[in-house]
Amino acid sequence: MSDLSKKERGIYEDPAEIDPSLWSELLSKNVSEVCVHASVRYDEVRGCYQIPFLHQTYGCYPESRLIECFGDDGSKRLSFQFYLVLLTYLLRARPIGLTGRMVTGSEIKGGDFFFRGPHALFTRPLEKRFGHDAQTFLEVGLRLGGGETDFGDVSFRLWPLPKIPLGYILWLGDEEFPARVVVTFDGSVEEQLPLDVIWALVNQVGGALLREAESISS
Repeated sequence: MSDLSKKERGIYEDPAEIDPSLWSELLSKNVSEVCVHASVRYDEVRGCYQIPFLHQTYGCYPESRLIECFGDDGSKRLSFQFYLVLLTYLLRARPIGLTGRMVTGSEIKGGDFFFRGPHALFTRPLEKRFGHDAQTFLEVGLRLGGGETDFGDVSFRLWPLPKIPLGYILWLGDEEFPARVVVTFDGSVEEQLPLDVIWALVNQVGGALLREAESISS
């Protein structure tokens, strides 16, 4: 096992480590254009973009380089990856519609190579938690604002961001086959986000699903 720190291995956790050029670029953007491209609102009084993420709304403040969850008591600490996802979405979202065709990660341009090893999509923890519990899997999806779909043994579609739907499909495990979870994306996702941010987005949504399941069982 390497003794290198997480930072030396390119693993960041603190939002303060976000590339400052992202904030500078956002400040230089035309606010109205960002809102149209990303389908978000801008609060002129607060000086922040209002970004729906799953069932909550977050404020992104370019001047103070801060992202916060509206209605939160301040105890929820947001991660580097969460900051990266929201910032990149505001900066890169394009004014294009959905294709209506859901694809797997390997069908995204470059995804077959990228989503492997350390960048494998966040599915194994979901398979472990929900592999024999379809009811809770669906319940957490619905509680996070998703809608049931008709794939696998149980499935739903979430909207973590206004122009980025994610599909979650579960095949339950049995004596012959292990449980399997597949994440799907609208075909337009490769035009909206780079691969590393798609990966980070799936990490954030997967974590939210597990936390919601924990809140149900507690």
